[in-house]
Amino acid sequence: MINRDKVKRAIAFYISVALFCILLPVILSYALGYKIDFGLLKIYKTGIIYLSSNPAGASIYINGKKHADLTPARIEELKPGAYKVEVKREGFYPWEKDITVKPNMVTKADRIVLFPITQDINRISRYPMDEFVISDKNYIYHMTGYGLFRSNMDGSSLKRMSPYSNWPKEMHGKKFSPNEEKILYFTAYDIFVIHLNLDKDASEDGLSAKVEEVMTSEYPIVDVFWYSDSGYIVVVTNKDINVVELRGEGTRNIALLYKFNSSPRSLYYDSSSDSLYFTDNRVEEGLKEGSYLYKLDLRKNFFEQLMRMILKKEDNKTNEK
Repeated sequence: MINRDKVKRAIAFYISVALFCILLPVILSYALGYKIDFGLLKIYKTGIIYLSSNPAGASIYINGKKHADLTPARIEELKPGAYKVEVKREGFYPWEKDITVKPNMVTKADRIVLFPITQDINRISRYPMDEFVISDKNYIYHMTGYGLFRSNMDGSSLKRMSPYSNWPKEMHGKKFSPNEEKILYFTAYDIFVIHLNLDKDASEDGLSAKVEEVMTSEYPIVDVFWYSDSGYIVVVTNKDINVVELRGEGTRNIALLYKFNSSPRSLYYDSSSDSLYFTDNRVEEGLKEGSYLYKLDLRKNFFEQLMRMILKKEDNKTNEK
């Protein structure tokens, strides 16, 4: 009887050791982030997906199967590969994306914004509007058939600035001057400037804004930029670059600074240095034929060039007499 008990204990011991040897790698694998695919008899390193949304508390679906947790959530022990991830909450548009899980890595989608299906839209203009422009001082300027108005950002404190209402049907651009005392807008061939904050006593109708047409271009206008002192504008057409003086009455000084060989494909104006970057096809020795990037430094050469242009025009008029 004693020998039989010893045999049973020995069998139990060896079975325990065998199970321990079999289960230990499995337990260690799971503890270290590995999983075993018993069908393929393969061990693989798992990955993690971390999801957060605004608003939180949204349901998560992985390959169409609903996950137990709501956002924010950390989904662990995922086999490496591609997953279709959906984030849903009632009353909001769903979010979905294909996310690739990599071994031993956390893949984050932590800036998910769920937009509401019912939008909060409020009418803030009192009159039908042709165009509008918003200043950095948090004012909206309404260009309407009843004149130019200014309001706060919520449409309150509406104030009539000018009776002008002959707005073009299609504006190609609208820009505030650096000092925010003027607004320019332009069409394919015409440029207008709105002078703001005028002295009411000196202005027509006792109002505080005036609209002025400052230039009609012979060629299609590509873009218009403010010079840093707000007294000049840089006009780029598909044929040339001009600078137009806004100060004063009567004939405006217009300086032709550059003629293009081909219409510019790209433009950038750096207001901090009054430099215009543009592309042009120019034939230069040692260069392959094609479009190159150029920089026109207006702060350094602008006034010298403008005076040369003006003096040349005056000399030509004197010679003609």
